[in-house]
Formats: sequence, structure tokens, C-alpha cells
Amino acid sequence: RLRRESTVHIQYHSETGTQLVPTLQSVAAESAVEGLLVLSTPEETIASTPFETALAELEVPVIGGVFPEVVHLGDSTEQGAVVAGLSTRPTVTVVPGLSDPHSSHSEQFDSGSSTEADETAFVFVDAHATEIESFIDELFRSWGVERNVLGGGAGTLDEESQPCLFTRDGVVSDSALVATVDLASSIGVKHGWQYADGPFRVTDSEGPRLRTLDDEPAYDVYRRVVEANGETEVTVDNFFEVAKSFPFGISQLNAEKIVRDPFKVHDDGSLTCFGDVPEGEFISVLQGEPDSLVDAARGARKNAISDQAEAEAVVFFDCISRALYLQSAFDSELAAVDETSEPVIGALTIGEIANDREGHLDYFNKTAVVGALMER
Repeated sequence: RLRRESTVHIQYHSETGTQLVPTLQSVAAESAVEGLLVLSTPEETIASTPFETALAELEVPVIGGVFPEVVHLGDSTEQGAVVAGLSTRPTVTVVPGLSDPHSSHSEQFDSGSSTEADETAFVFVDAHATEIESFIDELFRSWGVERNVLGGGAGTLDEESQPCLFTRDGVVSDSALVATVDLASSIGVKHGWQYADGPFRVTDSEGPRLRTLDDEPAYDVYRRVVEANGETEVTVDNFFEVAKSFPFGISQLNAEKIVRDPFKVHDDGSLTCFGDVPEGEFISVLQGEPDSLVDAARGARKNAISDQAEAEAVVFFDCISRALYLQSAFDSELAAVDETSEPVIGALTIGEIANDREGHLDYFNKTAVVGALMER
């Protein structure tokens, strides 16, 4: 593909951790670079002293994190890192204690995380922190729709929190990273999952733990719907595999449903999802097919670039569970977003963060988020 020359300096390195340091230093030394966006796959030396020392010694701020896969020029890979040099200096705030239900975080990002000129914010969170939705709600109450937000959940598919967010002070866990930049942007958000059955009222839940739907154990309701629609027997042993094809959708006014990804069954018949499922909400069971998901990703790209004549770069945050569901068809989803001359970079995240075109700021699952960045 013929790529239009971009002012965003982008390099890919096949190795991460301490092996990535020369690439970080090289991009940071470019005359027009004021900050680094670093998207990396996991590696043992990422949380090591040499790597953290190198981050601290960089002359520009660094933002980003560790993700199951990264996207470079429209292709995804499980190995390596993408380093993008930003032409404006990001204002960075690290919000610790993202699993503390008693913490209020709004003062931290109100006091130092933006200027009046900043139009775009990158927001990354430790995907295994337990208070992500509360943090997103606080962020929305503080900012409203003043700026575009895009990012996602960092970490691995293991069920434990570990250092996964890059800052000049080191690699941190159980935190959020908020970085505002003086760049114009436009964002598209779509998922493509279709209605299977419901809605069901959430009659008992706590955070991401969904206990009952219409006063029945959530697992019983879910299993009945999936077996009726998917011709697949659902068991505790195959639950994770089956659930890739049948997420939940939380109803919203004038917007697509917010997708929630169930991944664990408990002995009491409750389910745990990536992301909160608030009590009292109405949710449906969704199902998808490759064509509908690929079309949604293409629609997100069109929404993102429709208002921008010449974007400097396209940033793509797509859910790792979409790739797990689509398998070989995921190449078609990547190609649908790469139908452009601008360089496409990004990551396969564990949950996506964005504000859609209807004014909502949310933490999504199984959703394609496309951001077009543009110089002023």
C-alpha cells in the first residue's frame, strides 16, 4: 500500500523490554518529537530496573503500555513494540490505586492532566483493576465532551494485575495513565454484535460480578439462550470458548449497546465479566458473525476519518477477544481499518476506552475504536 508521508515518527522493533531501549532513544532524539507513544507486547524485562531507568532518562514524556498484541501499519503481531513520536508534548498524569473503591481520582486529572488547548486524551488502564468504570465516570464528570478520549485496558489475559503501564517513573500496575495532547482528532466506535435474546433485568450484581438476571442465576439464563441460538452445549469447562461468540450488551439510549465480555463461571451460578454490569440495568445476549464485525470496524474507520481531510496517523484499539473470535478472519478486520493512506498503529486491548459520536465516554468490550490524529 502507498502510504502518505506522515509527520508522526513511527518505528517497529521485533523485541521489547531492554532490547527496545535504543529504539526509544532514537525516536525521542528526532527534532520534532515531543513525546513517545509506546505500545508493546509482554516481555520479562519490561518491569526491570534497566528498562525503567531508560524510561526515566528519556528527554520527552512516554505514555503507553503492554498489550496482548500490537498493530503496525495495519498488521497485528504478538511480538514486538510500536514506538510513535508525538509532535506535541503530552501532559501526563498517573492515577494509582485503581482497585481502591474508596479513592476519588478527579482531583488528580483535574489539577495537572490537561491544558485548555488539549483536544485529545490517551487513557490507558490496568485491565485487571477493579474500579475502572468508577474512574471513567469521574473522568467524564470532570471533562464532559470537551476533548476526545481513546485508549484501552493494558496487561495480559492472565487473571492477575502486573506492571503494564509506561511512565517516566517506571512501569506501574493497578493504575490509570491519562495523557492529553494538543492534537485534533476524530473517533469512531462500533462493535457489530447483533441481538440474540433479551433484554433481561440485572437483579443482583456487584461490579463485574453478575449474579442474577430476572432473579434467576445468570449462568442458567445465559446457558439457556446460548444453547437455543448457538446449537452448542454450554459447560463450565468450555465457557470461556463459547463466551467469545456470545457477549452481553447493556442497553443505552440513542447508541449501540455497551458490550460486556463474560469469562468466568462461579459455583453459585454467577458470572464475572470484563467491566461492570450495574444492578437495575437491562442487558441482552448478543451474537456475531465475521461479516458484521468486519463491517463495524470499517464503519468505525469511516466515522473517524470522515471529518478529517488528511489525518497524520490512525490509531486503532481493538479488543483481543474480537481477534480470538474471528481467528483467520481477523485479517479482514485489520484490512477494513487499513483502507487508508495514513499509517495505522495500535494495540489489541483488554477493553477499550473512548467517547462515541453520541457524547458517551465508556469502557467497552469486544469493540473497535479508531482515532484519526491531525496536526493543528
